[in-house]
Amino acid sequence: MKNIPLRDKLKNILNELESIDPEIEASAVIRSDGLLMASSFRTDLDKNLVAAMNAAILNIGNRVTSELKRGNLQELIIRADRGLIVLVNSGKDTILSTISKPDSNLGLILFEMKKAANKIKDFLE
Repeated sequence: MKNIPLRDKLKNILNELESIDPEIEASAVIRSDGLLMASSFRTDLDKNLVAAMNAAILNIGNRVTSELKRGNLQELIIRADRGLIVLVNSGKDTILSTISKPDSNLGLILFEMKKAANKIKDFLE
């Protein structure tokens, strides 16, 4: 995988994540400034809007954990009527984000996301 562009490497990780858990409808690697590094969407959501919203959520989460002296943010989970949005730290200034169906297995999603996040960290170092 040496000569494969970074975006393609990240996209492969996202595709693998979604193949493991079909409840995941969208996934993305996003920088903290909102830049979309790679994505895999099986929905009609606006990718750039998702990236920007995730960056905003991440920044608020980081501020909360800092102000309340809880250490570094590891993950954020948003549960809504129509699904889950999960953000996991995937390296310096990047997050792995998924959007999944409401009846998704959160434990499985977190487990697989953390494995994927470690792969992303390895590529970004």
